[in-house]
Amino acid sequence: MANCSLDKYVGREVAAEFFIGCGDVRPGPADWLPIGSLRDKGLSTEWDTVDATADDSLGSFRANLATYQTLSLSVSGVCKRADGTASNQTALTKHVLVPSATGGQPVAWFRLTYPDITVEAFMLISSLERTGTYDDLVTFSLEASVTESPLGVFVEDTPIV
Repeated sequence: MANCSLDKYVGREVAAEFFIGCGDVRPGPADWLPIGSLRDKGLSTEWDTVDATADDSLGSFRANLATYQTLSLSVSGVCKRADGTASNQTALTKHVLVPSATGGQPVAWFRLTYPDITVEAFMLISSLERTGTYDDLVTFSLEASVTESPLGVFVEDTPIV
C-alpha cells in the first residue's frame, strides 16, 4: 500500500485543549483535556504600536514601536452526549460560570496544536456561549485572550509523529 505525503492540512488536524489552573505552573503533558467536538479553531495576534517618529527618523517613514501584544483564541463546536469530551466541556462551562478554582477569575491554560506549531498560553476566558434551538444541534463557542502570567507564552514546533 502506498503512503502518500500531503503538503497541506485541514482544520480537523488542529487540536484545542485546556487545563484549569493558575498561571504560575505550566500544565504537564497528561494534564491537557480536549475541549470537545470542534468545528472552528482560531488563533489571532495583534500588536499595539506607538509612533516614535522624530526629526532624526530615516527617510520619510514613521518609526513605530511595538508595545503590547494581544493573543486570542476562539473555538466553536457542537455538544454531544457521549463523545469522550462531554464531561470536559461541562467542567469548562462550570468553571467559567463559577471560577472559584482560580480565585474568582475565569482563567485557564489553553493549547492549540497545529501540524507545524503548538501554542500554549494562560488565558482569560472572555466569552462562552451555548445555544440550543429546538430544531438544531446544541452548539458552543468560546473566546479567550492571553493574560499576565510569569511563564509567558510557549510556541514550539509540533513534533512529527
